[in-house]
Amino acid sequence: MSFKTISNNIYSSLLKNGEILLEKIAPKVSIMIMNYNGKKWLSQCLESIAKISYPNFDTYLIDNASTDGSTSYVKENFPWVKIIKYDKNFGFAEGYNRAIKQIKADYIVLLNNDTEILESDWLDSMISLTQKDKDIAAIAFKMVFMSNPSIINSVGGIGIPYWRGFEDIGFGEHDIGQYDTPPIEPFSFCGGAALIRSKAFIELGGFDEPLFAFFEDTDLSWRFRLKNYKIKYLPNAKIAHHYSGTYSEGPEKTYLCKRNLFRSILKNCGSTSLHWAVRNYLLFTILASLSYLRVERAPLMAWALIKSVLWNIWHLHGTYSKRRLIQRDRKISDKEILPKMYYSRLFKKRITDSFGDRVGETIFGSWPEKLFS
Repeated sequence: MSFKTISNNIYSSLLKNGEILLEKIAPKVSIMIMNYNGKKWLSQCLESIAKISYPNFDTYLIDNASTDGSTSYVKENFPWVKIIKYDKNFGFAEGYNRAIKQIKADYIVLLNNDTEILESDWLDSMISLTQKDKDIAAIAFKMVFMSNPSIINSVGGIGIPYWRGFEDIGFGEHDIGQYDTPPIEPFSFCGGAALIRSKAFIELGGFDEPLFAFFEDTDLSWRFRLKNYKIKYLPNAKIAHHYSGTYSEGPEKTYLCKRNLFRSILKNCGSTSLHWAVRNYLLFTILASLSYLRVERAPLMAWALIKSVLWNIWHLHGTYSKRRLIQRDRKISDKEILPKMYYSRLFKKRITDSFGDRVGETIFGSWPEKLFS
């Protein structure tokens, strides 16, 4: 046997033993990047991942049938990235579900392709936090705008009063650490950048696949909450984001967001709050549609809202089947959930004289308090 062969065998043995030891010391993390024709963003994103200090992670590009050469580009320039390529666009929800079934990891990091990680030790901090508390299902990043990193994009999600939807906490605010000491606890994580405990993800069946894209992160967060899991925010997990870099604002995005919000309400609200939520959602849909038609002269936006309701009526049987399972298995009541969804501290900087808030106060008054008493 040659010296070269002996050396290779020794190296392989050391490498194998090192990997085994590493897995025993550090939980395995898989970073998963969802991509659809996002080649122009990938270099910046992957170069920032390469700087991560955590010792035991791998990286996957999940490609939803891109036609811009994304996978070829990654194979050539980032050979350490594993590629899961689909022959059709499964969207965010089903795309992630299919990919996560193929891997073995203790934790999953969901990452948009139009992001850049700004710190190197964030993953060490996240794993340290989750290992200390097994009830943590997800951790939100501090997302800032790529165009101006001093401005917050999101530190997690919170409900908008009167069941009008959810919003990113801190959106558009200057980052002066106002949500960092102590770290706030958001109701939901943002799927653009989040760490998820694999066991909790699998237990709940992952994302709700009919949602396709948008709001699937809030829906899963809501279901985590119903099972009494925690969602945290880690300020030093800082990431820059090209807002709407891969999906521009417009009627299609509005349709998906509102459609998916309504489905989540129908599935996840308990009997105590369901009638309030449905009534308020439908009334605001009518008001907003009239505003788009008569004031803003935007008929496509009005149709997007109307279509979101029609889709849910058509799919009501499937939604009800999901609802039965969710409500059967929930561990905490709406009285415990809703104060976290509408955490008053996070609304102290909201513009309270907006049209939506004025209409809400006029029509519904302070309805959430009725549910907390």
